[in-house]
Amino acid sequence: MLTQQPRPQAVLAALTLTALLVGPTGAVHGQQPKLDALRIGTSGTVTGQAGSPREKAGLEMLKSFIKEETGLESEIVPQNSWRELTEKMANRQLHLGVFQGYEFAWAQEQHAGLKPLAIAVNVYRYPGAYILVKRDNPAKDFAGLQGQSLVLPATSEGFLRLFVERQSLAAGKTLETFFSKVTSPDNFEDAFDDVVDGGVQAAVADRAALEAYKHRKPGRFNQLKPVAQSQPFPPGVVAYQDGALDEATLKRFKGGLLGAAKKEKGQTLLTLFHLTGFDPIPDDFDRVLGETRKGYPPDPKTK
Repeated sequence: MLTQQPRPQAVLAALTLTALLVGPTGAVHGQQPKLDALRIGTSGTVTGQAGSPREKAGLEMLKSFIKEETGLESEIVPQNSWRELTEKMANRQLHLGVFQGYEFAWAQEQHAGLKPLAIAVNVYRYPGAYILVKRDNPAKDFAGLQGQSLVLPATSEGFLRLFVERQSLAAGKTLETFFSKVTSPDNFEDAFDDVVDGGVQAAVADRAALEAYKHRKPGRFNQLKPVAQSQPFPPGVVAYQDGALDEATLKRFKGGLLGAAKKEKGQTLLTLFHLTGFDPIPDDFDRVLGETRKGYPPDPKTK
């Protein structure tokens, strides 16, 4: 099945709690008052399409699932940026936060009290961005794509856009001026089909989407070739501010997250958001965060 991931960001946030909240989180032993509602901050949208019917339906389904599984009301609060999300978590205005992996790398460098609880995985632990063209395209690297058209699917996988933007910047251009045209279909399969059919010259995707397309349409996949590839990025992160929630509650949250794939409703949500599961924080996670900060430092001009 083709992978069309709306991932970290709200998707994760919600899914995160959703799966995560499969145990009664309100039962905290003494130290803090019982939680009647959870405030979950995100650095973006669930689907990458803010205000769309799909976005609204996804949020309602998540809230309903959390209520049914935990008895807790929830509020999913998209923030204007990762910086705003980080600040509100530091001020304990939010119980949990969901970040794009690279955003978490930036945020944790500024606020050491920000801790990862679990990572959201879609087949591969550390995703990467790939740019593909048709085999007869003369381009051999990113520089060779200048002046060509690009399709960048409208998903919430921010590292895809980050990779292309930074490569364009290295060439002295912006994303919009490096390419002759940039279009954004709703999914990766349409993006690849557009390249094969000649409607656009290049497409950017992650490895999971490439493997899914190869499995579904091997003949068409063989008409494509990669011309650029990023370093591995950290996946989406479910995070908490140290001390904002008691250890018993965090333990329940984490246990629910990691067990989501073993529950029928958890599987349904994972499928909805094109994830394969949540994993514990890996031993090499700090190294990947450091490499991300080095290769992709935050833009001081952004919020």
